[in-house]
Amino acid sequence: MRRTAFILGSGLLSFVAFWNSVTWHLQRFWGASGYFWQAQWERLLTTFEGKEWILFFIGAIQVPCLFFWSFNGLLLVVDTTGKPNFISRYRIQIGKNEPAGETWSHKGMEVNKE
Repeated sequence: MRRTAFILGSGLLSFVAFWNSVTWHLQRFWGASGYFWQAQWERLLTTFEGKEWILFFIGAIQVPCLFFWSFNGLLLVVDTTGKPNFISRYRIQIGKNEPAGETWSHKGMEVNKE
């Protein structure tokens, strides 16, 4: 029991000391760069002339859509070609639809056209 209390107490003390140190450094950094971030935000707003809906459209719709399709485009290339091997070896259904073939991808594109 004493050993457990010593280990847990030492761990808790070390964690609190580390957390206080990190918090102190982050507060100093944020205090020094707070005006910098505010100036960047104001410059961004003046670029779009205060039209927040454009920022919403770009930041909340287009950027996530771009990341989604770039990542899934990579997975589509892996499915159709079977390469690179370092990604295709983690497939859930190994040996099924390797490579997927043109009929599978063309059928999907035809459905999306309609």
